[in-house]
Amino acid sequence: MTPSPAPPEPDWAGVRRRFAAASRFAYLDLARKALLPDRVATATAEWLADVDQTGGRLAFSMAEIEAARGDVARVWGAPADRLAFVKNTSEGINIVALGLDWQPGDNLVISTEEHENNTFPWRPLVERGVELRIAQAGPDGSVSVDAYRALVDGRTRVVAVAWVTYGIGQRADLAAFADLCRAKDILLVVDAVQGLGILADPIAGLGADVVAAGGHKAQFSLAGAGIFHVSDRALDRLRPPYAAKFSFATLDRADPAPARAPDAHRYEYGNPNFLGIWVQRRSALMIEEWGRQHVEARIRALTDRLFEGARRLGLAVATPADWPRRAGIVSFDIGGRDADAVEAQLAADGIRAAAKDGRIRAAPHVYNDADDVDRFLDRLAFHLRSNSGAAEAAQ
Repeated sequence: MTPSPAPPEPDWAGVRRRFAAASRFAYLDLARKALLPDRVATATAEWLADVDQTGGRLAFSMAEIEAARGDVARVWGAPADRLAFVKNTSEGINIVALGLDWQPGDNLVISTEEHENNTFPWRPLVERGVELRIAQAGPDGSVSVDAYRALVDGRTRVVAVAWVTYGIGQRADLAAFADLCRAKDILLVVDAVQGLGILADPIAGLGADVVAAGGHKAQFSLAGAGIFHVSDRALDRLRPPYAAKFSFATLDRADPAPARAPDAHRYEYGNPNFLGIWVQRRSALMIEEWGRQHVEARIRALTDRLFEGARRLGLAVATPADWPRRAGIVSFDIGGRDADAVEAQLAADGIRAAAKDGRIRAAPHVYNDADDVDRFLDRLAFHLRSNSGAAEAAQ
């Protein structure tokens, strides 16, 4: 797959104007949900207009779904025939959890830092005699490949890891994970929702057997419209847990044993999310116009500014400082203060960040600018000083 030449760097002030909410508050909460650009409203209106004017000739067209598959796959760097449209990350993880031919005594490895949606889908396997092994984070909150390696053995079927952890924002060394898994014929399953649309790496170059990502973060899609990428070596190992129209290579209802679809279509069931995929396609094309490399560089610059400001203000950061070990999340240690209270104080200042695991998590994207970052840092430092004074007075 030959990548297209990168477009010129966008006018970021112009990009910011396409996100109406960005003018109302400093939104540094992409790791929870993304602001949506004007193109989403335009695309939704176009879809509804087609339903009104033609009865959905395009809005409900499977040919349009296939065109969307081609565009979305190209933008994210994946072969179209290995990309399925799913609702979200957890549906993709469940396809693996339910689709492998697990045997009693098998095991899989996750870590303490995985999101609930890369944790709970595996739990029911314990009832089938499958052991769930959990790699522990180190004192700095990060999880190493070696922590996984120590738990892998000849009965390990799956290693599941976040490309970027939702908490402190550690970026996994997926090349090292891929080497580990290939050497032992283990499937590498990647929760990519905190990396896709932030990091420029193509999906097909991650070395993963499965990549799952909901679309409601940096894909600028709607909730309920995500992607599931499956490698050649995983395709026939993952038996689709459900079956419906389009899961098979035929629509002959009289065929008693229809062959499954020869590609990732086998993981799609019934009517697709027509509106969600319509929007997903148009948002992907918008990101292609910006250039994934430019998006990553913009987010790197904004997060670098968060790190620099934290050093200047004496704020502690839990996220690894080196860019190859992080992405769009910067997590601030707040000295044991009430993170929910600090989040609420920032919200009252017109700043959206998240309380996560006792820390304050900031996650900018292209709709943010330097003023958003500086305002967040200033108010966070102010509230931490104020809360510290209040705590001392209470004593």
